[in-house]
Amino acid sequence: MELRGFAVSREGREAGVTGNMICKWEKGDKKPSLRYQRLLGALFQRTSGELGFIENDTAGATGATNIVGTVGDIAAGPRPEHASGPSRPGAEQRPFLRLVAAAEDATTASPGARPPWERLSAALRQQAVATPSVVDSLSARTAGLFGLEERVPAHRLIERVTAHLAALSRLLEAAPRSAVRRALAVTAGETAALAGWLAFDMRNSAHARAYYHVAAEAAQEAGDDALLACVLGYESFQPSMNGRPDKACALLAEAQRHAERGGSPMTCAWLAAREAEEQAHQGDSDAALRALDRATDAFGQATPADDRVWTQFFDRSRLDGMKVTTFTRLRRPDAARATAFEGLRTTSPTTTKKRSLLLGAVAEVHIQQREIEQACQFAADALAIVAQTDFSLGLTRVLHIRDHLSPWRDVQAVRDLDEQLRVLI
Repeated sequence: MELRGFAVSREGREAGVTGNMICKWEKGDKKPSLRYQRLLGALFQRTSGELGFIENDTAGATGATNIVGTVGDIAAGPRPEHASGPSRPGAEQRPFLRLVAAAEDATTASPGARPPWERLSAALRQQAVATPSVVDSLSARTAGLFGLEERVPAHRLIERVTAHLAALSRLLEAAPRSAVRRALAVTAGETAALAGWLAFDMRNSAHARAYYHVAAEAAQEAGDDALLACVLGYESFQPSMNGRPDKACALLAEAQRHAERGGSPMTCAWLAAREAEEQAHQGDSDAALRALDRATDAFGQATPADDRVWTQFFDRSRLDGMKVTTFTRLRRPDAARATAFEGLRTTSPTTTKKRSLLLGAVAEVHIQQREIEQACQFAADALAIVAQTDFSLGLTRVLHIRDHLSPWRDVQAVRDLDEQLRVLI
């Protein structure tokens, strides 16, 4: 399951697995049947023994449940060798079941329950306990969710992200201040930042602000300047969408001050490129070009594999796309065209949200050259990705392109683009 999370998923709910059942299994009040042992083993990629249940020699479970994967590694540790008979789950397995129950509660909570960002905010004020292996597994899960964001619509991914955040919050609520707690706070902050970005993509500004606030709170507790820079970078999109590039630039300036202390060259590159777009938006050519130079320099110094989870999307083609946007806004068509075609040459043809932004930027280049049919073709290609990924930022860019095509509204290619927009909107 591509979107499998800690929550009891649709498959689990259909099978009748509830938080109450998990609590009984965790306490040892009741032993799950072989059917449920197999279900849980397949869902979380752990053996029955690793989940704290007794292996049944007649079950034939070794085929279906001996799969060990990243998600399953959140179990608190290996089962003791001497624990070979009792029917109660071992103490080492109980944290895993608690995480399952916590995440199930988070995704089936009543409307009156506290929202996820409030739970995390409260947990950050508690004392913390979690093992390094659990935190490492949770961190890997967060990285996986960031990777999915590139292809999966926000409305499909948000439930998985908030369920993961609920599991992190439960651990934070129980943990003392330590190096492990700091790592847990960082992972929780990264996850909250992603939730905020998804909420923004879903046009829920209030939820986005709440998630960003608690992500910044986590960054401050952990002393993680790079994470705080990420949050401020995400926040900069809201004033930009509202026609306030000056406010976006102010947020990005603060973000870059934190990024310089945060040890994340790729974050520095992304934020500088974002500033270039916004400086160009408000017509400051010199500031925009200086920002592009900083972005290019930082990108050249970065090692993507060693950088932070939120920079996974920021590759050469995304940098090129942001350069194209900057050059187009500065009315430098030759530089924009050269960069655009280099970006198209190096980008992956796979359907990702960032590719829709690059295609939109190329469409803008063609509009400036009065190449209307080509502009409409690239805009239509961008719109096709937007339709598959439900990417609101990409849709906003296409609508902006359509505004620029208004003088040619009677051209057949523009009318075709209008029809595609009507179908989507």
